[in-house]
Formats: sequence, structure tokens, C-alpha cells
Amino acid sequence: MNRTLKGLFLFIVVFVVGGCTSAQQSLFEFSISAERYISGMDLKRVSIDDQDISYLEREGEGEAIVLLHGFAADKDNWVRFARQLPEDYRIVAIDLLGHGDNSRDFDQIYDIEYITEGFAKTIKALNLQRFHLAGNSMGGYVSKIYATENPDRVITLGLFDSAGLLSPQPSDFQLALEKGENPLIVNSGDDFNRLMRFAFYDEPFLPWPMRSVVARKYISRGRFNQKMWNDIWEHREEALDLLPRLHIPVFIIWGESDRILHVSTVEVYEEHIPHAETVILKNCGHAPMLERPAETAGFYVIFLDKND
Repeated sequence: MNRTLKGLFLFIVVFVVGGCTSAQQSLFEFSISAERYISGMDLKRVSIDDQDISYLEREGEGEAIVLLHGFAADKDNWVRFARQLPEDYRIVAIDLLGHGDNSRDFDQIYDIEYITEGFAKTIKALNLQRFHLAGNSMGGYVSKIYATENPDRVITLGLFDSAGLLSPQPSDFQLALEKGENPLIVNSGDDFNRLMRFAFYDEPFLPWPMRSVVARKYISRGRFNQKMWNDIWEHREEALDLLPRLHIPVFIIWGESDRILHVSTVEVYEEHIPHAETVILKNCGHAPMLERPAETAGFYVIFLDKND
């Protein structure tokens, strides 16, 4: 074992064995940095309306792919997925307003319109003229709105278990909301474990220290996420009327076992966007790019190749 590997091994052992909060946080940050490095993605920021927007970028000489995460998630949801995409693509994964490393303002109304406007301003600040756009869950909702309002900018649209429609068959999440429960809001360790069960069919492995850090992060943002959810829910509008306006190539991928947005939602998309290409992944939950990154990216690349 060379000196570099020995040093890395000792670093990990010391922090895992130490087990204190600061040690766990340091190991988590090291791991995130390593994941980004392996995927060739650099952390960057751009300013809009006197606030900094955080994003990850992998340089590429070809067309750009812009990736949007879901509610209460962040740009790093796409890192392992991006690793599987051809090197010539430029990849940009953006933290939406109120998410990730961005600022949070309790006095601001974070409805979908505001979040989409922030995304549009981010695209303008990044000077992206034409690009492929893909979003998961809430990010898919934002993507649909942006694509219908800016059809000249969006080359293709990817919808990964996209929010914005009511499914013909209620999901476990919808049934929980009817009981006054919201599995997306985390205020305790038990809430975090419940969220993981709702989000994934087969939860991606997280070592104990990293899982603890992620849980604490969700808990620390619980109050703001509740406020943001209330803003979105109180001002919600179903996106059904947007679908016939999507004349660009559309790719839909869905986890068959999605407990948050039921797979029957795909039937609605197929009815109103007959030209869309659809993939349903068996034994997969709400975030296929996290749960099955290589397979999900493989299907997406096939779609992109067809629409060059």
C-alpha cells in the first residue's frame, strides 16, 4: 500500500472510530468532495437578485445538460448519474431556490412560480442558450414550466418521476397527506428513516457516519422545508394543461415502486404527450438517478442519441 492510500485509510479510520459529530461532518464533506471529483464536477456559484446560486458543473465541448433535483433535495443527487454520461456533454446540476447550499428566507413565498423564475434567471446568468433539461420530482415540475415558456432554449426534456400531476391511482404519499402526515418533512431520526422508505425501493448504501450527517441536515432544515412545502401546496396548480404544449422530444422514466408519485401517472403523460418515450424501472422508487444511476443514465443516453 503506497503512502497516499495509507494516509487515506488512516484518515477514514480515525474519523469513523472517533464517531463525534465534527468528525462525522468532516468525513461526509470529504466523501462528497470525492464523489464530485470522480464525476469531474466542480462546485461553482452564480449571482441572481443579490443571492448566490450554487451548482455543479462538468466541462464539456458538446451540448449542455441541465439537471434539477426534487423537493428538499440538492444538486448532489445527480453526481453518480452524471458520471455515466458521455464526456463530451457539459453537465450543470443546479440547486433550486431555497435548496442545497442556497440561502433561505422565511419571509419569501417559495411557490413553484418563484422557484421557476429563479431557475430561469440562473440559466440567463450562466448564459446557456440551448440545452437539454431534465428534472426529478419537483425539478421535473419546474422543468415542464420552463420548457413550455422557453421552447427555443430546451432541446429535449427529461422527466424523472416528475411532480405536477395527480395520479389516477393514489400513492402512499397522497394517502399520508390525507391523514395530515407529510413524509417529506423531517424533524427527527424516525422521520428521516420514514423518508428513506418512501423515497427508495432499495435504499442506496450510506455508511453509518454519512447517514447520520444526512439525517441531521434534513432535521436542521425541517422547519424551513415545512414552510416551503406549505407555500408550494397552497399555490399549487396541476400542470396538465402544460403537457400538450410540449412539442420537443420528451423522455419519461419512472420507478414502478414509487411511493411518492404513483407510476400510474405515466398513463396521463402518455395520453397528453403521445410522442414521449417512456421507461418504467421495476423494483425502483422515486429517484432512479440515485437508486439506479448507471441504468437510468443508459436509458437517457439512448434517448439523447435518438434526438441528436
